[in-house]
Amino acid sequence: MSNLERVAFMNHMIKTKGFVTRKEVAERFEVHIDTVMRDIEYMRNYLSAPIKYKKGAGGYVYTSPFEMLFDSFDDAVFYYIFVRRFSDSFKLNGIPYVPIISGDILSKISSYIPEEFDALLDKITYDSSDTDLLELKDFRNILESFVMKKCMQITYLDAKGDKTERTIEPVRLINYFGKWYLLAFCHKRGELRVFLVSRFVKSGVLEEKCEKIFSKSEIDNYLESCFGMFKSISSELAVIRIYEPAYYHVVKQKWHKNQTTKDVVIDGKKCLEITLPVGERHNEIIARVMAHSPDCEIVSPVELREQWLDNIKKLHEKFCK
Repeated sequence: MSNLERVAFMNHMIKTKGFVTRKEVAERFEVHIDTVMRDIEYMRNYLSAPIKYKKGAGGYVYTSPFEMLFDSFDDAVFYYIFVRRFSDSFKLNGIPYVPIISGDILSKISSYIPEEFDALLDKITYDSSDTDLLELKDFRNILESFVMKKCMQITYLDAKGDKTERTIEPVRLINYFGKWYLLAFCHKRGELRVFLVSRFVKSGVLEEKCEKIFSKSEIDNYLESCFGMFKSISSELAVIRIYEPAYYHVVKQKWHKNQTTKDVVIDGKKCLEITLPVGERHNEIIARVMAHSPDCEIVSPVELREQWLDNIKKLHEKFCK
């Protein structure tokens, strides 16, 4: 029996009943009172739980508000399984790697989970097939830059295949739809820019200290300003219509946190109309719409619609001769 299961039970009882006794824990899990006492010490020493025996309450209580990472044993099991599968899906040079989620952390979590739950690992799969080839040294350089507050020098390959040298001040590392992006202040452009980490040809940490300071709200507002990962200073509202049968694939999706949706009927068929902010660079929203072709249409703005239609025209001319 895992001590994590007993700890989760004690936490649940204190939260719902106000207290828990050693006897009820020992009887429920068929363990000795001494084992329960070791669990209580574990909660104090390793979880920093403010747990104390209170005679008037008849058992152990929390002397101040306390929140466990997991409210139940099942939470811990499923957290471990999904994090394990998530980390396994990202590989650098063939080795599973996700920054922060280390093998040591997973081992510590798994040590509290009974072996019989290992079988669940074979029942759950996380497949992030659309991933980029990444270099571990780039991640290490980014993390070092964050810790030491030093600038990075990168050789960057843009979407057109051109290489440029950039001095950047890393601000935030983001995983977006399985791809890693770095938000950084670019000295060359004099503004915040988003870089796809897989396009780093070369990277290194400089002695030059980062000087730009952005508040959390400034960063969040920038990243949430419009659809997609590659942001723009200005944005405008776009209207997208998704018709049946694609309607049923996207009706429960959320493309942007500030989107509005409404159901309409056009020519007797259901249609989902999404209105959301888009930036100056339209490739991402066009790609999303094209993924649901021929049942997805960009209605406005005019410039975005024309660019979408031009892409369709070029596809036809190139491949439908």
